[in-house]
Amino acid sequence: MNQLVAKLRLHSSDLKKGMIIFWTVLVAIVVGFYSIAALFDTPEMYVTTNVPLFVFMAITAFKLVKDDFDYSIHLGLTRNKFVLGSLVYILLVAILFNLINQLLLFITISTQEGVLPHFLTPFTWSAVLGDEAGFWTNFSLDFILSMFFSFLLYFMASLLFRFGQLAVYIALLVMILVVLIPTVHQEIFISAAAFYQGTSLTLIWALLSAVIIVPILSLFTLSKASV
Repeated sequence: MNQLVAKLRLHSSDLKKGMIIFWTVLVAIVVGFYSIAALFDTPEMYVTTNVPLFVFMAITAFKLVKDDFDYSIHLGLTRNKFVLGSLVYILLVAILFNLINQLLLFITISTQEGVLPHFLTPFTWSAVLGDEAGFWTNFSLDFILSMFFSFLLYFMASLLFRFGQLAVYIALLVMILVVLIPTVHQEIFISAAAFYQGTSLTLIWALLSAVIIVPILSLFTLSKASV
């Protein structure tokens, strides 16, 4: 357990640098959009802050396995403890980053309403869905999606570590082919439309199921990986 705590502390130390760079760049992008909209009197511009967050979380999860798995096992950490520690770390980072993102959205929207009206429109799930419970809707959906993409890339890194690049390419090809099946992509479209209309939560349950199943697959894959 001490090894696991030490590993999480090491990750947290490394996260500080990436966190500062990420949020500095993201804030600079938002300010840049504001400046462009104000200078050129653009009637309406859109900016999204959650997509860069998903990308950062996914890359972070991928690097946990790719860069740290071999090193951690040689330090004496078991495979199960490594996966457990990694998943806890991803969970905590997702909560932290999504809370910061909600703060950034709050500041951006407040500025939009009080200082620079009609210039910039930040993307929020509550606005798309017409949901008045803004914070909880935005935070919950962003959190689920960030966990989904993080665990998916974590699993890809697990395949890469155990089987090599070919396994990753095959997995990606299979996912693409499955999505391209008419029945599958029609069901995805129907579920997305039903969620948008507020008549079904099938899409959310599917994402939550993936968030549970994919880490289990990652644990099984890494439990058999040699170092």
